Amino acid sequence: MKNDSTNKRILYIGLAVLFVIFLVGIIWANNKPKTEEYEFPSPKEVVEQYFTAWNNKNYVNMYATFSDGFKKIEPTAKTLQDFKNYASSQNIEEVEIVNVEEKSNNGETAGVDYDIIFTLSNGQKSNYEGTFTLKYRKGDIIQGWKLIHPYGENIDTG
Repeated sequence: MKNDSTNKRILYIGLAVLFVIFLVGIIWANNKPKTEEYEFPSPKEVVEQYFTAWNNKNYVNMYATFSDGFKKIEPTAKTLQDFKNYASSQNIEEVEIVNVEEKSNNGETAGVDYDIIFTLSNGQKSNYEGTFTLKYRKGDIIQGWKLIHPYGENIDTG
């Protein structure tokens, strides 16, 4: 008889432990932190990042907007130091964004018009308007929308 009551006690304790584990699992599953989806900057935001970084002389942030392919084919953008030397040599003291507007976007390639004013180190101001072509790069070290031809003669066509 004693053996029978001991077996029942062990069975009840085991069921209680399983029930507690089950409840803890449900509570944990319902309270675990929700993972946020990262949204990559839009083509317009990348162009704004490029010019804002240039204005702030934040060459790292500016360099991050270029596609890896462009960095491989443009001698002045091969390394961050090469790019910093090139950008610094332009004698641009201030970059004012007048307007940036996305004109086209098919999910892979986008066109973004820009209108900016450069203030040179001698105080002269020059207005520039143009269009940047960006491609959505999944294979780049930092994926997302990238400038494929921000300056120079070389265009990343890959």
